[in-house]
Amino acid sequence: MSSAVEVRVHGRGSVSGGKPHKDEAVQACCDVCGGVTDAVVSAGPDGKSPFLCKSCLRERLEQITLGLWMFREQQSGGLPWGKISG
Repeated sequence: MSSAVEVRVHGRGSVSGGKPHKDEAVQACCDVCGGVTDAVVSAGPDGKSPFLCKSCLRERLEQITLGLWMFREQQSGGLPWGKISG
């Protein structure tokens, strides 16, 4: 299943359907944290809002990993991210 994805690059333009559209007026504002960043990506199924920055998207992906780890079949030790050394 493929869905439409739009990427907005602050001050440069957007990419939708793999096609770039130059527009210096484009703002990359995250709908989750409210920050203006270098780029945001659409999370809606139609390629529209909400738009998320890399940090907010990464945080949610990490929460998926953690949730899956908490409900895993085998209760083994360790963290879901693997071995941490140092």
